[in-house]
Amino acid sequence: MDDTFDYRAGPQSGGREPAPGELGLVQAFVNSHYDLEHEHGSELLHSPSALGAWLEARGLLERGRAAKLSRSDLRRALDIREGLRSMLAANNGAAWDEQAVGKLNRAAGARPAVLIQFHRDGPSLELYERDIDGAFALLLGIVARAQLDGRWTRFKACPGDDCGWAFYDYSRNQASAWCSMSVCGSRSKARAYRRRNRRRGS
Repeated sequence: MDDTFDYRAGPQSGGREPAPGELGLVQAFVNSHYDLEHEHGSELLHSPSALGAWLEARGLLERGRAAKLSRSDLRRALDIREGLRSMLAANNGAAWDEQAVGKLNRAAGARPAVLIQFHRDGPSLELYERDIDGAFALLLGIVARAQLDGRWTRFKACPGDDCGWAFYDYSRNQASAWCSMSVCGSRSKARAYRRRNRRRGS
């Protein structure tokens, strides 16, 4: 891993352990729809400048380039993020969303932006340039590597209403379904209980 990038996933719902290694960066990106730490419930990537600030803070964008990002760059980022979330939802039993993944693939772009370098301890992903294409390419390169080495199947999106939080399933049999059993899991159980009671009363 290139230690010039910030791979930390940040705080996790229900105190879960974050995704391992470089997948923490992907987890932080997917979970940028909801600021768990500072502005509870808010969208972190609400503008091109906010996207630029997020990418700069992670080391994915050269300083000074954030101001040059456009609404089109923001749309690409959100299409990639929501396409990844749909793939994580599929890891948790949801149907594969061709439309969302199609948008992701189109947003990824065609310009080569990542260089694969080989080392004694394995390959690394290095950016040709720290620009928006390089940032997207690095994120998706991490996803591709996780799919190839088997880590990806443990990476899931919570099915809770209005949640979609990306979490890493460390359980032995990969049976975790919720980002937090005490939050989304409990809410789901309560809804199911109310539905059963309504059916009994009808």
